[in-house]
Amino acid sequence: MYDEYRKAGEITKVVKKEVEPLLKEGTKVLDIAEFVENRIKSLGGELAFPCNISINEIAAHYSPPIYDETVLHNGDYVKVDMGAHINGYIADTAFTVKIDKEKDDMIKASEEALENAISMIKA
Repeated sequence: MYDEYRKAGEITKVVKKEVEPLLKEGTKVLDIAEFVENRIKSLGGELAFPCNISINEIAAHYSPPIYDETVLHNGDYVKVDMGAHINGYIADTAFTVKIDKEKDDMIKASEEALENAISMIKA
């Protein structure tokens, strides 16, 4: 069981790093979702759920339909939520970026809060 969780986590870690360069102005949301889902599978995982890409006021859990033409725009806040599983053991991760590549105070504060929470748990 531990090995399956670890493998699923490694897959989501790799895919997160690889998808970040695609998050730029003009990229189709559907292309991002397809990249994430195909990459999870190519690394030996299965989808825990469809890739979610939420923009601005869409709080969470938007999966683009097959003919979605939505593209990212400068200034958009984009949350990518993905999950991989190995034999039913799931790793779920999400992150938010601002498309102009300039981290603003809100994203910096949320990243700092996450790092502090992880440090407290490890202590």
